[in-house]
Amino acid sequence: MKIAVLGIGGSGSAALRFLAQSGHEATGFEQFSLGHSRGSSHGQSRIIRYSYPDSFHTKLMARAYELWDDLERETGENLFVRCGGITFGPPDEPRVKNTRASLESAGLGYDFLSRDAASERFPALDIGAGNVGIFQSKSGFLRSSDCVLAQANAAQKLGATLHENTPVLALEETASGIHVSTREKTETFDAAICTAGPWMGKLLPHLKLPLETALRQVVYLGIARNEADFSPERLPVWIEKPAEYYGFPSDGVVAGVKFASHGAGYAFDPDESQRPLMPDALAAAVKHVKTHFPDLGDEISFAQSCLYTVTPDELFILDYAPNSERIVVCSGCSGHGFKWTILLGKIAATLAQGERFDADLTPWRITRMGR
Repeated sequence: MKIAVLGIGGSGSAALRFLAQSGHEATGFEQFSLGHSRGSSHGQSRIIRYSYPDSFHTKLMARAYELWDDLERETGENLFVRCGGITFGPPDEPRVKNTRASLESAGLGYDFLSRDAASERFPALDIGAGNVGIFQSKSGFLRSSDCVLAQANAAQKLGATLHENTPVLALEETASGIHVSTREKTETFDAAICTAGPWMGKLLPHLKLPLETALRQVVYLGIARNEADFSPERLPVWIEKPAEYYGFPSDGVVAGVKFASHGAGYAFDPDESQRPLMPDALAAAVKHVKTHFPDLGDEISFAQSCLYTVTPDELFILDYAPNSERIVVCSGCSGHGFKWTILLGKIAATLAQGERFDADLTPWRITRMGR
């Protein structure tokens, strides 16, 4: 089959690789250069974890882990830093309780930690008075930009074609096939996978998908004392509930440690060329996170605003476009999707080939939103 992939970020690069592995004539279209920073798949780190507050995502996440391991073996690259992860908050907070229950349901081991026990194990971290922590050793972080490049390069070695700096101007389905139009030409394909991230609504406006593109603030703060305590060997990735902050150990690339808020930010047009910093969100993040990491300093070593593409329920969209079995839509990663992108790409490639994926994907169907 001749299959197009529109948008070569996390999911698109994965889909392109899996199509090429299966021997299809796979062509990728990327409106910017590969690995650009205007979407949602760039940077040094994205959390990977089993610990979701529902069994559907916790159990299915095992498939993504297998695929990331396969990619590391295939490319010989170190893409997954296995430092463990802790979710912490009040013991009666619903997502803390549900995370623990879903890990137990999936048969995944974890450590339930008091404030003192967490501080003894992770000296840089104070989870706060009255809070508890759920530590899961298989968590860590993915080197996101490296993952995208590794998959795109592997796809090309397998015979895929990749057009960089080539915006898709129109996508049309007719009886004769899927017509993909760029500035240079219109090409016809048997199927297409749309993984355009923040640009999904503009690429497929007729679907009226309920997607919001939103700006979020990322901060790296310098370490004032006990730098070794912030290494991946001594500090896990972390998520705080209900405050919705999350962060990482030192990644060894950018000075300091990275953290962000899942919720702080505002709606934003992805076609705006600049991603402005948000001073209020920046100041609030630094103030809050220093209550949990007293050895951090006051100096911001790096800050950047990034885009989320958010669905109303923060679950993904992965489905055929309505009234089509040749256009696959994959979007709405909602700020927690990068770890999933390799599996989303695998599923999208499977659907584009006209095959069924061997798991119930009902929670990700477009129909849940009345489409």
